[in-house]
Amino acid sequence: MLPFVTLIAFDLETTGLDPEKEEIIEVAGIKFTFEKKDGRLVTREIGQFASLVKPGKLIPEEATRINKITNQMVEDAPEPKQVLAGFLKFCGLSSVLVAHNAAFDAAFLSKAIRKHGLAMPGNPVIDSLKFVRKIMPEYASHKLGEVARKLGSQTGLILSRSDLHRAAYDCEVLKEVLCACLRKRYQDRDLAMDQALKAFESVHGQPLSFLQFA
Repeated sequence: MLPFVTLIAFDLETTGLDPEKEEIIEVAGIKFTFEKKDGRLVTREIGQFASLVKPGKLIPEEATRINKITNQMVEDAPEPKQVLAGFLKFCGLSSVLVAHNAAFDAAFLSKAIRKHGLAMPGNPVIDSLKFVRKIMPEYASHKLGEVARKLGSQTGLILSRSDLHRAAYDCEVLKEVLCACLRKRYQDRDLAMDQALKAFESVHGQPLSFLQFA
């Protein structure tokens, strides 16, 4: 069998909700693929990326209440261009990116990449929220934390409320939720490197592109 597809679960924390006005203050990603363990599809982590980002504006109190990131924490953080360049290098050329409510993260990332003069990545972006809504329609809430709690016995995750809404932890949760979701819908062959995008489109539709937000 061909190698499984390589995915990157990524997440951003920001100063607010509008990518035209607000800024990224944290970037994280987990690169992973799949493997069979005792006959069951599980994730195999390849690498991690995580960094705070020094914004050009103060972090509003309402943002800090959600993500627990303070102005003091980002005071000596790397500049945005350095972090973004590192994250794009981490992503590479052949991985598929995935985020929960991906249009939000992709829009912020795209605007920041353009602003700092970096090359726009061509990686396809898929939205795990679309998978969860279509594959697990019985769930009343499709928020990442709520789905993870419902899937607790399948993912092995014991959620920490204090860590939710920090980018690196949310990526870990997303990785396991996505795997549990894909297990319900796909065969192993569907997740092979040369088949996965086509298989994803059957449920997800066309993947997002960073260029559409530039």
